[in-house]
Amino acid sequence: MLRTRVLTAVVALIVLIGAALWAPALGFDLLLLAIMAVALYEWLGLLGLRPQRAATIAAAMGLAGGLSLLVFPSVALAATGQGSALLPLYILATLMWVVAAPIALSRGRTVGGRSAVGQAAAFLLCFATWLALLQADGIGKLFLLSVLLLVWVADTAAYFSGRAFGRNKLAPSISPGKTWEGVLGALAANLLLAAAMGQVGSAQPDGLAPTIFSLIRDQVGGIFLFLFVVLITLVSVIGDLYESLLKRVRGVKDSGGLLPGHGGVLDRIDALTAVFPVTMAMVSLLQLGRSGPS
Repeated sequence: MLRTRVLTAVVALIVLIGAALWAPALGFDLLLLAIMAVALYEWLGLLGLRPQRAATIAAAMGLAGGLSLLVFPSVALAATGQGSALLPLYILATLMWVVAAPIALSRGRTVGGRSAVGQAAAFLLCFATWLALLQADGIGKLFLLSVLLLVWVADTAAYFSGRAFGRNKLAPSISPGKTWEGVLGALAANLLLAAAMGQVGSAQPDGLAPTIFSLIRDQVGGIFLFLFVVLITLVSVIGDLYESLLKRVRGVKDSGGLLPGHGGVLDRIDALTAVFPVTMAMVSLLQLGRSGPS
């Protein structure tokens, strides 16, 4: 199992890194869209939708995303790194993650269940995640990587600190393995990451892209960067827990079986679906503040 898991991770990383570095911009954008469409399909399956209906809705999102790149200037602009026109969608997704999702977790019930509300929420959050990925990549590969690092470092630190020091369960009825000590470990690790990465990627004469850390530090200061990292780390935990709730309600271990040794696509990107829209809401607010309302 470990060998299969490692092999799958290596192949996936090679494909994604290769596409990010060498594929045409449109090709990489469409690859990200395809990944989010698969995640939406799995999400809808966890809500209890039949595979045919879930596939239809996921395909509709893929079609809508592809057409929006060609038809809507705001989406094409996001692909260049400018997302202030998408701010209302990002704010709605942020409210879902920082208000609706915690309430759902406290009640042990997913937002909207399998109703039209639940399906719409899944569609909105997956679509907003794709747009946020699109915008992050438009700002620069270093920026995209820095946001990914926030999630990966938090996940890794939470796992090891939870195993080493975990005593107090975070949400035992939803995810018995997660502990408050793991959350504190994730926070500490991400703050150390921000301190180190804040010195990397500032605006340079050669046009080097900023990191999320240097961008926020340079524009609004170190205190806001500290608050941002705390918020995003907690949002990452919420995203992870919410997918665990989806699986718990459905009574399954994984969201799918597409990735041998890893489960489904949603299992691998659950925290990303929360972190990226919230992060790009913050960045878009900063962009809007610099340029003023249009």
